[in-house]
Amino acid sequence: MKNGPLKGIKVLDFSQVLSAPFCGMMLADMGAEVIKIERPGAGDISREYGPYVNDISLYFCQYNRGKKGIAIDMRSEEGKRVVLDLVSQVDVVIENFKAGTLEKLGIGYDKMIEVNPGLIYGSISGFGTYGPLSHLPCMDIIAAARSGLVAQSGQAGDAPIKPGFSMCDTWAGLQLLRGLSMALLYKQRTGKGLRVDIAMLDCAFYMCEASVLEHSLTGKFSERTGNHHAWYAPYGEFAAKDGNIVIAVTDEDAWQTLCSTLGLDALAADPRFINNEQRVANRDALIAELEKATSTMGRYEMEEKLHRSGVPAAAVQSLQEFDNDPQTRQLNVITQVTQEGVGECTVTNTPILFSKTPVDCNASAAGFPGANSREILSELGYSSEKIDSLIASGAVAQAV
Repeated sequence: MKNGPLKGIKVLDFSQVLSAPFCGMMLADMGAEVIKIERPGAGDISREYGPYVNDISLYFCQYNRGKKGIAIDMRSEEGKRVVLDLVSQVDVVIENFKAGTLEKLGIGYDKMIEVNPGLIYGSISGFGTYGPLSHLPCMDIIAAARSGLVAQSGQAGDAPIKPGFSMCDTWAGLQLLRGLSMALLYKQRTGKGLRVDIAMLDCAFYMCEASVLEHSLTGKFSERTGNHHAWYAPYGEFAAKDGNIVIAVTDEDAWQTLCSTLGLDALAADPRFINNEQRVANRDALIAELEKATSTMGRYEMEEKLHRSGVPAAAVQSLQEFDNDPQTRQLNVITQVTQEGVGECTVTNTPILFSKTPVDCNASAAGFPGANSREILSELGYSSEKIDSLIASGAVAQAV
């Protein structure tokens, strides 16, 4: 039995690829028993995503650690009955199909709450469950582009750029985790289940909050400012002797301290930079002047110097440098899971810690499609003969 704040909670996970599997991974990290349903044979389509070791997708393994697995043909009548029997025994269902997919199979939300009225049902879709775009498929980059997130990213005069990682997918997964947590509290108070719907488009737009606020006040959006803040200066990335450093100044005391620390007293008195408004208006000149000083020092040397003076700053690190950082090691943000067929796998640890209960992503690694089919059906009360029959018919599959 797992430990953690969600110990005793059972989750049925229909999800694929990243957004909802990311949520399911964190539910498992928190101690929930998560049962992942996959297609017989191929399984989750992210099993086809690299990188691979021994033909095993490490991408899949990262987001499906700690889950049990059953393979069910949900197009078959027997498979649908198995699904509904599982639904009747769980607290939470999560899925990220196109809106209406499970309904077309005859096992959608309305059918599920017939067998489990107290069910908490969490779904992630690209564009929500209603509206003119609700029927469309969605990927991370689609949500980022359609929401305005891409348009607000990048350097003025250059083409907009997308974030360097799957921000919309993971943010939607975190929002689903948040919604499910509140739904569990609601059920604890009322005894009633809830449906939690998350649209990736909404989540992406939610991250544009500063631009939305500015538009509401001024009627326009700021030009893209690349690696610098639209409202503060200096607040961004600057060249160092051995890479780059970010410096974040949001008040006049910090500005004066920055100048004195870097030996730029004349800059502090320059009328072009006398206050934040002027520094923002003359941002390009300010960056050029500051980089005359920052480019003569190493990243970590300058970071330490600014830290001592109380100015927020950080060396721009590669992922490898982050991995070797003492702070990273102390917080255990990177850990190891033993994966069948691979050996030791490096994975990101959950960033949510609790004072009185452990959070452990090392409980189990990701299995092959149907790895726990027999175990799960046996716990559901199915006889050995019934399980054999389901496997023989193809309604359920087990890992070979």
